Amino acid sequence: MPNFVYGIHSVESAIHAKKVDHLYVLKDRQTYKVNQLIEAAQKNKVPVTFAELGWLENKLGDVNHQGVAANLLPQSSQTINLEDFLKNNNNNLFFLILDEVQDPHNLGACFRIASAFNLSGIITPKNNSVGITPAVIKVASGAVDHVPFFQVTNLSRTLDLLKENNFFIYAADGYSDVSIYDEKFSGNVSLVMGSEGKGIRRLTKDKCDLTFSIPMQGSIESLNVSVATGICVSEIRRKLG
Repeated sequence: MPNFVYGIHSVESAIHAKKVDHLYVLKDRQTYKVNQLIEAAQKNKVPVTFAELGWLENKLGDVNHQGVAANLLPQSSQTINLEDFLKNNNNNLFFLILDEVQDPHNLGACFRIASAFNLSGIITPKNNSVGITPAVIKVASGAVDHVPFFQVTNLSRTLDLLKENNFFIYAADGYSDVSIYDEKFSGNVSLVMGSEGKGIRRLTKDKCDLTFSIPMQGSIESLNVSVATGICVSEIRRKLG
């Protein structure tokens, strides 16, 4: 099955990143933004097909495609090798590590956060984690094209690799007595966030250098992982400068 992305922002970002093999537009959908996509595709010599609504729904399912979809080039779905990245980038890095996050909406939101705060990349384990799916790309609104994504076979060994490259590993843990607002951050930093429901696995947490929590004063005891990620990343970036 072709690797489709859909939605105005996601398709626009993919076209500008030269990752689109074919653009599909809902027949008779004449809007300014859609016409801009068509012009951008034609400029990049990307074929454009005007499709019936039934065809788009059959290919994409029940999603808000906004009348546009694109088939990505095969290499667009490939991820980057972390070791190679570290060989060429080794100072003032800030990684977000998601330990078995499975909701594509959470991963998409984390991509937006990573892009907004100029993170060095997102790291996830290959198993029991969502990858870059059309839903992730849609929620990320183009951020997938700007944030390096690393899928690793063994997260524990990856944390060892980061430590060998002078990273300090933090983990957000609601049970920690340490407040994120009392912590200082400097150098190469990695932030580990846990999965929906289960949180951070014990083996992963044992590899971290320090855990902290987000102090909360209301009746809600926990936050959605992407919301918590936004708070933590914002505070760490503020202190890192």
